[in-house]
Amino acid sequence: MFYEIVHFLIDFCNSIGYAGIYFYMLLVGTFIPVPSELVLLPAGYLAATGEKNLFLLWLTGSLGSLTGALINYFFAKYLVNRFLKDKPIIKKVNAFWARHGKISAFLAPLTPGLGQYISIPAGLSHMPLRWFIPLTYVANLIWVGFMLMIGYIFGEGHTAHKEVAYGSLILFGGVIIIATVYVFFDLKKHKKVTEKQ
Repeated sequence: MFYEIVHFLIDFCNSIGYAGIYFYMLLVGTFIPVPSELVLLPAGYLAATGEKNLFLLWLTGSLGSLTGALINYFFAKYLVNRFLKDKPIIKKVNAFWARHGKISAFLAPLTPGLGQYISIPAGLSHMPLRWFIPLTYVANLIWVGFMLMIGYIFGEGHTAHKEVAYGSLILFGGVIIIATVYVFFDLKKHKKVTEKQ
């Protein structure tokens, strides 16, 4: 049964082509809970067999994720803000984002389950696009490339899905280390500013 599902996904991925990868990853980038590995693992496998170009998959997948994140961003910036702009929660989000927005926009897409939602507080706080786009895109390049390479190296079976779990833990561990270092230096900086006052 598992292999039937896997081969169905490979055939599906092959049939939708690069445009299909883009639109699927666009959905992944929005608040719709669609798992990226369903398409990226078989896409990586197809690249290994020569049926797809790895670079084009990487480019279209990461651009799709960024487009989905921008949909969230503008949805929150204009629609959600219109109804919630005077709520205390928005003030708290804005205060947090003013201090930690850049690191959050970069690290969250590397964290399973958080990536597609971080663009909402970015939009609520009107994070400048000159920061939001490159930070989000680089994070998506890392995530999409990571998923594609697992499919490329380990194929389409159980091994690839196990490696996703292990690799996600490694990525998450990296995120925790970077976040810990960031918090340490941020608290140190904040302490110096408080002492000067």
